[in-house]
Amino acid sequence: QGSGQPVQVGLDERTAICAQMGFAGAEGPEIEGEFHNFDALNIPPEHPARAMHDTFFVEGGDGEPLLLRTHTSPVQIRAMLEAGEPPLAVVAPGRVYRCDHDVTHSPMFHQLEVFKVDRGVSMAHLKGVLKHFLSAYFERDVPIRLRPSYFPFTEPSAEVDIGCVLCSGSGCRVCKQTGWIEVLGSGMIHPNVLRSAQIDPEAYSG
Repeated sequence: QGSGQPVQVGLDERTAICAQMGFAGAEGPEIEGEFHNFDALNIPPEHPARAMHDTFFVEGGDGEPLLLRTHTSPVQIRAMLEAGEPPLAVVAPGRVYRCDHDVTHSPMFHQLEVFKVDRGVSMAHLKGVLKHFLSAYFERDVPIRLRPSYFPFTEPSAEVDIGCVLCSGSGCRVCKQTGWIEVLGSGMIHPNVLRSAQIDPEAYSG
């Protein structure tokens, strides 16, 4: 009878958890323009992510260079522009592409974009959503920690680690004896990104 494709099954499970928390599903095109993929996400023209060796550029377009999206964050811009006025809460799963191919990287992989924009959204809300999501997905109460990081489209930014689900934090090969595994990047939506989507960062946060 066959069974579900493993990557798609995992995406469906994660999307369902987000839907239970009130995030509405959204999709966007895999061929994007530089505005949605870079400019609106506070990624300047000189940023290394825009270089030919990191991005698959494609032929076509009416003046604006086209590319295979390098992340699912362009869906964030499209959803905010379409919604107009917050609040909105969105989960956007999808394929992304990067010129990156070695033992631990694939030129095509999947991401899950989850964001909420409203009045008074804070890092405390972000941590609560992450804790609930990760514990629901791994079907156990997993410890999490946020480490300061940098992404052009969030401020502040944080890498998120979970307590190793194989050794329960005691240290093993998978977690490199640290007891922790990095699972995702996160942060508060940068004010410049909100402005790109015509949302007032003085009134709203995400």
